[in-house]
Amino acid sequence: MIGGWAFRRELQRWSAAGHRLELWWRDDDAREPAPELDRLLNLAARHGVPLALAVIPDGDRSALAARLADERLISVIQHGIDHANVARAGEPHYELPADCPPPLLTGRLVAARARLAVLPRFTPVFAPPWNAIHAHLPAALRAGGYVGLSGFGGDGAGDAEFRRIDTHLDLMRWRGRPRFRGADAFLARATRLARARRHARRWNQPIGLLTHHLDHDEPAWLFLDTFLALTAAPDAVRWRGIADLAASPPHDMRLRVGPETRQPRDGALSEGGGRFRGSAGPANRGLAGAASAFWRVPQ
Repeated sequence: MIGGWAFRRELQRWSAAGHRLELWWRDDDAREPAPELDRLLNLAARHGVPLALAVIPDGDRSALAARLADERLISVIQHGIDHANVARAGEPHYELPADCPPPLLTGRLVAARARLAVLPRFTPVFAPPWNAIHAHLPAALRAGGYVGLSGFGGDGAGDAEFRRIDTHLDLMRWRGRPRFRGADAFLARATRLARARRHARRWNQPIGLLTHHLDHDEPAWLFLDTFLALTAAPDAVRWRGIADLAASPPHDMRLRVGPETRQPRDGALSEGGGRFRGSAGPANRGLAGAASAFWRVPQ
C-alpha cells in the first residue's frame, strides 16, 4: 500500500527531528448506547487513545451517561442543538437558520447544552452538524461560555478564552452512500498534513481524525483499528484529548496545505500519493511492525 509507506516515512522524519505528530479524535452523532458505540469505545480503550464523543442534545441522555461512566478516555462535546436540517432543497445541509439573531442563537445553544449536563467529562466545545458554521456562531458560543468550536478542515484560530479545534481526516466518503474512504486516500492526506506542519515547524498543531460510528462499514472499522495501532506508538505520535487542547495556548494557524471543504459529508477530500522508495532506518524501527499492517487493510 503506497499511502502506508509514505505515512510511515513521514512519522520517521518527525521522530528524527525530535518531535511527535499530534493527533486528536472526534466521533459524531452519538445519542444512545448501541453496538456500534460499544465497538468504538472498545477500540479507544484497547489502543489507549482519547476520544471526543460529539453528542446530539435532543433528548434524555441518561442511558448514554451510564454507558460512559467508566470510560475514562472518553470526553463529551456538544453536537448541534437538535441535528435537524433546515436547508432548502439543493442547499448544503445546515442546522442554524441564517437569520437567527445572535442573542436567540446563544439562548438555543445554552438550553441544548443543559441537556448534556448528565454526561461525564463534558467539555464546552461545540461541533456543528455537517460542520456548517453559522456566521454568528463563534460570537454566540463565546457569549454562552463555550471554550471552543470544532469544524472540519480549518487551520484553527483563537485566543486565550476560545479555541478553534478542527478535524481534518474523515474516515468516510459521503457522496452517495456512506463508505470507507480507502486507506491510500486517507493516508495520503494524513501525510500531506503532517509534512506541511513539519516544514513550517508547527510541531504542536494537531491533526484531527473524524469518525461516525453509526455509519462505518466493515472496511472502515478494520482500518480504524489498524490506524490506531500504528499511531499509538509513543515515539511517533502524541494523541491529545479535547480538554487538553481546549486548555492549551492558541497556535499560529495560518498554515495552508491544500483544498478544504466545509462539509466533508458532501464530498470530502481524496488525494493520491506517490510511491516512496526507502528503508525504515533507525529513527523509527518501533513502527515497522504496526506500519506493515497497512498492506493488509481493505480498500
